[in-house]
Amino acid sequence: MTVILSVLSTALGTYTFQFFSLLFTFLQCAVCIVFFTPGLPRREFFLPRVLIALLEGMALCHLLSILYTEVETLLVRVLCYLAVTLLNFGALLFCWKDALSDLLLTFCFGMATYQLTGKLYSLIQNLLGINDKETISFFHAGSGGMTNWDWLLFFVFHLGMYLLLSFLFRPKNHLSHGRYVSWGVGGISVFTVLTINVLICVSRVYEQESWVLNIVVKVFCVAFGLAVLFICSGLLSLSEKDQQLEVLHHLWRQDKIQFESIRDNMDVINMKCHDLKHILDKIEGKLTSEEISSLREAIQFYDANIKTGNEVLDVVLCEKAMTCQKNGITFSCLADGTKLTFLTPVQTYTLFGNIIDNAIEAVKQLSSPEDKIISLICRETSQGLEIEESNYFSGELQLAGGLPVTVKEDRSHHGFGTKSIQYIAEQYGGALDIHILDNMFFLKVRFPFNSRTSCRSERAARP
Repeated sequence: MTVILSVLSTALGTYTFQFFSLLFTFLQCAVCIVFFTPGLPRREFFLPRVLIALLEGMALCHLLSILYTEVETLLVRVLCYLAVTLLNFGALLFCWKDALSDLLLTFCFGMATYQLTGKLYSLIQNLLGINDKETISFFHAGSGGMTNWDWLLFFVFHLGMYLLLSFLFRPKNHLSHGRYVSWGVGGISVFTVLTINVLICVSRVYEQESWVLNIVVKVFCVAFGLAVLFICSGLLSLSEKDQQLEVLHHLWRQDKIQFESIRDNMDVINMKCHDLKHILDKIEGKLTSEEISSLREAIQFYDANIKTGNEVLDVVLCEKAMTCQKNGITFSCLADGTKLTFLTPVQTYTLFGNIIDNAIEAVKQLSSPEDKIISLICRETSQGLEIEESNYFSGELQLAGGLPVTVKEDRSHHGFGTKSIQYIAEQYGGALDIHILDNMFFLKVRFPFNSRTSCRSERAARP
């Protein structure tokens, strides 16, 4: 390594210091960005692409070092570091493939981490009375006093901060961004790149002018880096909410189609059951008692006779009652459907469908037939309308934000049933409560009285 550095120093001559300074900046930015790339798809021939990007970076840093040394102006310095920064973004595009908004977010996270970590380290040095331009040590005032422990501390501090910040702010799921979020990401990216590069150069100009000014600039740099991280994280949260709403609306559209299909099927089944009853009455004398009993049991299975005063609720309950009967589940229901007129048909179908579906899925896992019971009550209380579902439950229930955490492997595409329930409740000023008590699962949805009129005007806009 020493030989390589000696050869480079001889070849570069007077430009050696600036070359290594720019190259070190390039590599630091690259490492910061890499910490935020897990989850991004790589391009073909990834490793050769990385090697090419490094060689291009070294070549550009050499050219910029000449310009940086020969023309000593603030504008040139800004442009040199801006070129190094854009080279990192070009390397990101060259080695990874994804939507431009995702790559820009990754780039912003990386650059903000680089800015925050580097300036925080040098700020600590300055507060200890050490010139960060002469040494990387926390303990020695001059470069001659540096030891291997100083280098170790330097790299441990930087890599530790990179790891910590990437753990706290790195996107956990792949998200698609809406148009406005994408524009916001683009604007923040441009602002971040320009500001960071200006701050780098300004801090280098004024660090010798005044100790106080130097400290103020670096504190501002740290604060700016932290602000960018939080803003980008906020954009991710906004994208996640938009994506979840899009999924919910998609599921509601599917529920609408399913409801219409099931309603038509239930009408046909009821007509057929009615006809079969008349036929059975006519041929009853020609069949044995066992045959008659078997036929009546079959007819009763498909004879939907749940009447709550709400057509949509009747369809849902009849459908789920048949599902429960097929799976050996006792389903009891006490519901006044006339109190649900403030809900749209799709909301009613989605709300009760998800409540009962989740209960069926949980009860099916129970081994004891006596425990396979689902109870549903929809009633009016002194505080408003209350929907309560209860069933036996085995295992542990993990809650996040008041909602059960799905145990399925693909968590990004599951768990929307309870989210739909919560979303519908909150639209009308209500709330969802879920808890476990003595091996019993309780789900309660509350709608206040004022919700029925406050959202009536918005019904036409909802699915």
